[in-house]
Amino acid sequence: GLVSLADLATEHAVSAVTVHRDLQLLSEEGLLERVRGGARSLPGPAAPIETGWNARLREAGPEKDAIAAAARDLIEDGWTIFIDASATGLALARAIELRPPANLTLVTNSPAIALGLSAASIHVIVAPGELDQHMRVLTGRWTIDFLAHLSFDAAFISAAGITLDDGLTTSRSGLADTLKTAADSAERVIGLMDSTKFERSSLMTIRSATALDLVITDDRLDPAVVAEFRSAGVNLQVVPGVADASDPEAD
Repeated sequence: GLVSLADLATEHAVSAVTVHRDLQLLSEEGLLERVRGGARSLPGPAAPIETGWNARLREAGPEKDAIAAAARDLIEDGWTIFIDASATGLALARAIELRPPANLTLVTNSPAIALGLSAASIHVIVAPGELDQHMRVLTGRWTIDFLAHLSFDAAFISAAGITLDDGLTTSRSGLADTLKTAADSAERVIGLMDSTKFERSSLMTIRSATALDLVITDDRLDPAVVAEFRSAGVNLQVVPGVADASDPEAD
């Protein structure tokens, strides 16, 4: 339960400066307690390690739920759909679980989505691939090859950001290639983008905004941005009621 800085440096053949830095990082993540000359374990269960997935689940929850409810209304009985491994995709899967269509085939690269679906009328297929533990997503050559041989009535995808110049973007090449393939295999592609993601651009483009059949967002998005995207030819659906629900003075 207790370790000294000097012992760690000797055991791992690194400098005291390195040990001090690493212990400080672990302390900031809530995994141990720093004490004079070393560190000690925390009482009780170990703190969970923060991941990008956990962080995404905490962001814009009401907005994602509203977007998911609107997206669920688009899904028809007998369809085959793809849902990506985004937090908004997980919200859509939950909406589907609450009101499952008849004979739906759902393909995903999200372990969380696959494990959360239990309705008998939903046939779940999980794409193979390499699991990114930090983002909880399956990507890679196996995933791309698998999705390229399928056909979807609709693909529901999200991204780190969306702009008119760059479209839907992400910082991860494996994810970009996976979502491009899913979109290319779909009859219609629907972007699930909460208002915080607009006017944000990342490294790689997944698909241009105008190439999406529909983009669903929430009503926290600046009306000027809504007008700009629609004027550029983007089919943008704004889900009402989210902003009012968070206003304590609203009826």
